[in-house]
This record gives sequence, structure tokens and C-alpha cells, in this order.
Amino acid sequence: MTGHSAGTDLRAAFREAVSSTWVICAADGDRPVGFTAISVVSVSLAPPLVSFNLSRTSSSRATIERTGRVSLHLLGAHQSHLARRFAGDRRSRFVSDWHWHDDGLPALTEFSARLSADVEATFDAGDSLLVTAQVTNHQQGHGDPLVHHRGAYHTLDRTPSLVLQEESA
Repeated sequence: MTGHSAGTDLRAAFREAVSSTWVICAADGDRPVGFTAISVVSVSLAPPLVSFNLSRTSSSRATIERTGRVSLHLLGAHQSHLARRFAGDRRSRFVSDWHWHDDGLPALTEFSARLSADVEATFDAGDSLLVTAQVTNHQQGHGDPLVHHRGAYHTLDRTPSLVLQEESA
């Protein structure tokens, strides 16, 4: 093992982690904004809170900070094209595969799960903001999730390597 500076090693270390792939959206009036995220985390069940990272330079930042509402979409295994689209040019993100939801937020047409949430707080976190949001609505979609590992999108191998069993009381 060789030692490197923490800053350069952090990116390499997290490339080894498997992350779920999400598209986070918000709306500024009739203008939807959104981005791909692999940093969505469940924080609390009571109240239902999630967190995600938002780059300080994100084109979605001002809308999310101003409106305080987001929709989070866990992408399905067949949606790597959406992950790439929402990570790319912001002008082409909403060309298809979405609609306005009853909650007034953008909604992808398909998803493994969709959450609507109200932003609770933002915290300075280096070159990002850490956003916590309270979930106000949940919709279950279908299919296996899209995961991110070593800079690429993958599907899950559904063969369990270990089955954990609860101890009987």
C-alpha cells in the first residue's frame, strides 16, 4: 500500500463504493431543473429525512435554495441514458421521459422509487452543500435500481452471496 494525499485519494476510494443512482429535480415556475446524484442517503425514519450533496456550481442550486422543494428519483436498471443525460448539458435534460406531477414538481416517467421532499437545511461542505430534506410523499416504482461503481453504471447481480437471518427471540 502506498500513501497519497487525502484529497487525491478520496475520489479513488469512493470509486470503489457502490452507490444508487438518482435524478433530483426542482422547478422554478414552469422551468424544471435537475441533476444526477449518487449521494442520496436515508437520514431518519421519524421524521422521514434524506440528504444529498449539491455542488456549489450546480445549475440547479439557486432553484433548490429558493423554492425549498425537490423530487428525488431512484433510477431503474434500464435508465442509464437518463443518468448520463441529467449529468450532461442542462439544456437537454428535460427533452423527454418526464411530466409535471400533481405536487408541482417534475417527475420522471419511470423510476424505481420517487420521493417528494421539502428542504430542511443546507450546510457548507467544502465545494458542495449538504442538503437535508423531509420526505412528504413516496411512490414505489418497479424494477431493480441502477447503481454506480468505478465511474460507470451497472445493474445488480441478484444472486445473494450471504443471507442474513434474524435471530429468534
